Amino acid sequence: MAEEKNDAANLSRSPVKGSSHTQTEPLIELTKSSAIHYDMLCSFISLVVPWREHVQRIREGLKSRIRSLVTQRTGLDEMAVDDLATSTQLQSWEAVQIPERLRFSSRLAILLVGFFILIVAFVPWTQTITVTGQLSAYTPFERPQDVEAQITGRIRKWHVFEGVRVKTGDVILELDDYDPNFMAPDLLSLLEQRRKALEDTRKAALSRADQLDKRIKEMQNLVKAAVPSAGARVLEAESKVREARQKIEASKIAVATAELNVERHQQLAQQGLVSQRELELTIQSALASKADLQGAQANLSAAEQSMKALSFGREQVSAEVLQRLLDAEAARDASIGEAARAADQVADVSLRLSNANQRRVAGRILSPIDGTVVKMAQAGAGETVRPGDKLVKISPSSTDKAIEMVADGIDAPLLNVGRKVKILFYGIPAIPLPAWPELMAGTYNGVIKVIDQVDDGKGNFRFWVVPDQEERPWPPQEHVRQGTKAMGWVILNRVPLWYELWRRFNLFPPDYQERPPSLIDTLLPKAGRGAK
Repeated sequence: MAEEKNDAANLSRSPVKGSSHTQTEPLIELTKSSAIHYDMLCSFISLVVPWREHVQRIREGLKSRIRSLVTQRTGLDEMAVDDLATSTQLQSWEAVQIPERLRFSSRLAILLVGFFILIVAFVPWTQTITVTGQLSAYTPFERPQDVEAQITGRIRKWHVFEGVRVKTGDVILELDDYDPNFMAPDLLSLLEQRRKALEDTRKAALSRADQLDKRIKEMQNLVKAAVPSAGARVLEAESKVREARQKIEASKIAVATAELNVERHQQLAQQGLVSQRELELTIQSALASKADLQGAQANLSAAEQSMKALSFGREQVSAEVLQRLLDAEAARDASIGEAARAADQVADVSLRLSNANQRRVAGRILSPIDGTVVKMAQAGAGETVRPGDKLVKISPSSTDKAIEMVADGIDAPLLNVGRKVKILFYGIPAIPLPAWPELMAGTYNGVIKVIDQVDDGKGNFRFWVVPDQEERPWPPQEHVRQGTKAMGWVILNRVPLWYELWRRFNLFPPDYQERPPSLIDTLLPKAGRGAK
């Protein structure tokens, strides 16, 4: 620094030769400015750059440049820089010099600023992902619900107003059904009477079917008994026919024998060996044998007729019994069919009765959940509503709070279930310091519960954040209601400030690690150490 001052003094003592004051005024001003700049630049370089040889080279170069500017031909006589310093026109040159007592202070200030910048560069910085969302409920049945009309009807009476707390099953309003098929006031009683009548008809038909079923079983037993009996009588008639035929054969033999006796007795009578009486008895016996043969033939004919009659009777009995059995089965099937038709009609009437009951119930709009009525339809008593018209909106008394948040697709890989999130609810006073989560005030803690596996069609990914059970609970529903906007910061890795500035300057995405970072990881992250 002493050498720099001597150089400046030498420059100031260089005389100006052969020139008037008016002729050298431009050159004096140029030299003055160059000398001032030279001294200031040398002072700054000597404070910042610690290498003296490098400073000496810079000083010599600047001195040569200034002398060349002073000694260049301008139509004036040459002048020395030392003479300019002694001129009364350069008194301001001494005024701009840094006083000796302030040189140490300026150097100390510069060193302190540099040291402060160095310390700040290694200040720990927490990387975060900024997301937004709104408060809701994790379970669908605890989210705000619209109560819609289920039937076309006319509003009879409102039972609630906006802001009223309701419980499950409370009546909200009543509707009069406008469907012509269900407008009769005594429709339910008429349908109930018809259903009972059809039920009685069905029961009667089933009873007849049961009786006919029993009769069919008896007739089947009768068939089993009657047909064998008729067959036995036919077999008996066949036996009589065989017996009659045997008698005919015996009678024929007797007749032949009697005729031989008659011829023998006639010959003996001509010879006088037998009397006339014996001949007559023989003839009578022959006639009796012929009569027996004729009687046997008549008996055979009668037996055959009886056998035929019994055979026909057996077939007739079987046919009659089978016909009666078929008639009984047909009657039973008819009764069963009548019972089935009655049952179908009962089902139809029961369906209409159930629909009528359901429409009567649908005419009474009930609250599906416990909550508060927050919005009512602009419809008064006597106005008509249609199915699907929104009548009221109910905000449930939710105990399963959650925040539905959305993250950009570039940040989606950094999200995982269980990661901590700092939350700021709109309207709740807070001091957000994402870089230092421990210093945040007025924020709440959450945990990522679930992350959608597909985007929302715009490249964004939705995820749910639920309260962290290990931290303080979220504000009550009276302060933060469903639909309240919220801002969140997903906590990632802790890095030094210089690394975060370097990352953002290079547009690199933030990184994270599952385990808590060590001191080395904090001061020198992996990316800063060149790790892959």
